Amino acid sequence: MVILLAAILATVGFIVLMRLLWLARRPSASSAVIAAAALSLIVGLTILAATGRLHWIAAVGAALLPFLRRGFSLLRYLPIFKGLFGAYQQYSRKSGDGNGRAGGEGTMSPDEAREILGLGPSPTRDEIIGAHRRLMQKVHPDRGGSTYLAQQLNEAKRVLLKTAS
Repeated sequence: MVILLAAILATVGFIVLMRLLWLARRPSASSAVIAAAALSLIVGLTILAATGRLHWIAAVGAALLPFLRRGFSLLRYLPIFKGLFGAYQQYSRKSGDGNGRAGGEGTMSPDEAREILGLGPSPTRDEIIGAHRRLMQKVHPDRGGSTYLAQQLNEAKRVLLKTAS
């Protein structure tokens, strides 16, 4: 009996919302009627989904369908999201190219590498390796550190070992 009542409640709420929000050019009904119809639709669909008479994805789709007409006006904001996504892709390309090297645009200078590792003007091979190991223990991604900083340390070690040899 409860399931039948929930189905009737959801159907009435759906029909009222479709009539007020979708089929009418301008909704002229008061917001109280729209809220009551939306609430009855959501309650009815929730009961049907909870009892297993209606799949929850179908319930969500049916609950959102009457409001879809107003959702089309949100499409004008898509260029903003496209710009944000492009900025994110550009940032991710700058921060690392997946080769284990920091940044794909160039190599690090020996002065930058010494500054990153905190070494003096002419470090020995053992000093380079020791400084790298000490700093890597602090910033390693497996210990909750940053992938970017680990890449920078690896690049600094590579550059300094190449020039020290």
